Amino acid sequence: MRSNGSRVQGSLWHLIAAVAALLSLPMKAECHEGHQPLPTRGVEVDLRRGRLLLSAPARRVLDVETTEVRSGRRERGVPAYASIVSPWNNHAFVASRLPGRVVSLHVRPGDSVTAGQLLAEIDSLELQTLQRDLQQARTELSLASEMVETLVPAARAGAVAGQRLAEAQNTLRQTQNALAVLQAKGAGLQVTEELERAAGDRGEVAPRLRLFSPIPGTIVHADLAVGKFIEPTEHLFEIVDTSTVWGRLEVLEKDLHVLAEGQEVRLEFPSVSGAMLSAQIDRVGSMLDQRTHQATAWATLQNTGVPFPLLPGMRGQATLVLKSQKEGLLVPEQAVFSDGAEQFVLVEISRTKTGSEYRRRPVVLEGVSQGVVQLVGGNLFPGDRVVTRGGHELAGLFFQGTLRVSPQTARGIGLTVEPAAYREIETIITVDGTIEIPPQQRSLASSPLEGHLRAIHVDRGQAISAGDVVAEVTSLEFQDLQLELLQAHLDQLLWQETWERLNEARDSVPKRTLMEIRNRGERLATAERNLRQKLGTLGLESVQIDDILERRQILDALPVRAPMAGQLVDFDRVLGQVVRADEPLFEIHDLSEARVRVAIPAQEAARVHVEQSVRIRLVAWPGVTIAGSVQRLGPVVGTESRTRIAWIGFIRPGAIRLQHNMLARVIVTTARPEPVLAVPRQAVVHDGMRSFVFIRKPDESFERRLIRTGRSDDRFVEILSGISADDRVAVGGVTHLQTAFSAVR
Repeated sequence: MRSNGSRVQGSLWHLIAAVAALLSLPMKAECHEGHQPLPTRGVEVDLRRGRLLLSAPARRVLDVETTEVRSGRRERGVPAYASIVSPWNNHAFVASRLPGRVVSLHVRPGDSVTAGQLLAEIDSLELQTLQRDLQQARTELSLASEMVETLVPAARAGAVAGQRLAEAQNTLRQTQNALAVLQAKGAGLQVTEELERAAGDRGEVAPRLRLFSPIPGTIVHADLAVGKFIEPTEHLFEIVDTSTVWGRLEVLEKDLHVLAEGQEVRLEFPSVSGAMLSAQIDRVGSMLDQRTHQATAWATLQNTGVPFPLLPGMRGQATLVLKSQKEGLLVPEQAVFSDGAEQFVLVEISRTKTGSEYRRRPVVLEGVSQGVVQLVGGNLFPGDRVVTRGGHELAGLFFQGTLRVSPQTARGIGLTVEPAAYREIETIITVDGTIEIPPQQRSLASSPLEGHLRAIHVDRGQAISAGDVVAEVTSLEFQDLQLELLQAHLDQLLWQETWERLNEARDSVPKRTLMEIRNRGERLATAERNLRQKLGTLGLESVQIDDILERRQILDALPVRAPMAGQLVDFDRVLGQVVRADEPLFEIHDLSEARVRVAIPAQEAARVHVEQSVRIRLVAWPGVTIAGSVQRLGPVVGTESRTRIAWIGFIRPGAIRLQHNMLARVIVTTARPEPVLAVPRQAVVHDGMRSFVFIRKPDESFERRLIRTGRSDDRFVEILSGISADDRVAVGGVTHLQTAFSAVR
């Protein structure tokens, strides 16, 4: 966009004088349909009608060029940082559930693997012990079954006492229970197939623990060698699936208000120079980085059918694409001129061999980006031709020397005028702070037991309800607890059968024996209740616990549940990763009760009290002021900072999405003196040490008037002299008026 100052105007008149001398030869005048014949001299300007007639020789001297007005939507870009990361479920570690020694490796780093593909085989003493226990349990079960089958007919014939048969039946049930528990343990370790194969070989071949790939992808790391002894806490393989990746965007806090899901983003990476990718933001984060104060957003990118792959670890530049809300007229930036007060274009009305006619058309700018201006209003239509070259010289011919703004331009620059009035100039304290989600509105989801992260069930920034399963963790301790419960339950069932049988013959059973058996039943019932309660505390529901006992199959993984409802704001783990007991995995925020934490200087603290009114302004939402009040005050003054902490609550924040760590400025009102003559702060402009306002005169022109100011707060400035209450003062678009005044004077 161009503006004309006094220096340009002086040189311009010299140029026009030279052109007029050049064009002193007579020319044949021709007429264009709907217009009067063009003049026979070089230049003629009608300031009142905004018309300019230019002869062909003058047009050639000035090298005038035009371009066509087109319709469309203007785009502008907001820069951000970008990096490529792996989706949570496309990145995995592989670890062993049992300690052992590596005996076979089936893949190498760089190999592509499929989900379920065999990676390595491990000899484990614990697995061999389990195999031995199973063989022994099966042998004992066979012997116990034969014993019962032998005693049943003998007991019926009276050759064997009934007590001996009952003892044999109890032994059979105990052996069956022990085998069921061992089989459940093998299923929990996912080694049932290996154990069955070893059983088919009559135990001559030791079972091996086999490791499989949990996802398809590429082996990027393998910290293994044949013969190496490994522990369950070691990450043995690392696998990455790059078919789908995430573009992680880090957006400056001041640009947060333009960030939204579904927004177009363009990505560029130095490693693939010259290529630009287009994607859409599918997730927006819910917390700002505490150190950089940057917001986070994600875009999902596919690596299938692309000329170059995007690899995790790449860093580059992102541009958030912002499009106008509505269609408008688009012209090159060099086609728009300014006389200081107004923007306008020069429209070519007619063009003949002997000359051209141009009209000055005021326009309102929607915005400028990448050399293209979108216009709103103005008597323009698609297909009109506007001057792009030589227009700077022609535009200077319309200089009027008066600061006057057309209605169209007034709307475009946001010009508003209001009378000076008597207002309260408050006594205020201004302090900076940060948005804080109260501790009771923040929670961490973690695994109560050590294990490996098996599954992730949530996505970035997802809304979560209390009790939702956000992840699953495989844990040997969790499996052992289930096995203990199953054992206690089976023992309880066996006790119940024994008690019922003895109760029928209680007259022939010693009283002491009945008491011992009853006490044992109570101990078994207590143990089962305690184990059920412990599993419930770990996150299992009652129906899941009942299912374990009915089906006699233990669960593979421990659920990690969300302790409260809110937004998922932080997670940084991968599948298969070893997690410690109670190690924070997910951070969840309830954003409904955000507040501002500020530090008030000790010398000002006495003027601040609970329920005091404040105004809150956010860096992320410029131009927005939110009402609030002081909710709490800290009980002490910091010995080093010499400040007192205060917490500020919002009153109806509206549609603004408040996030943890956002920067805020708080204005605390401490006193309200009597009203004085004042104007809004934005109405005052400064030129050196002096202050001015723009007054609209009765003829609709503007005068810049010198004023003397007094007290001020964050909204108004007291006027001691220079204007009266009857004067109409410009309070919006003042910076544009100041620019216009510089050109006019």
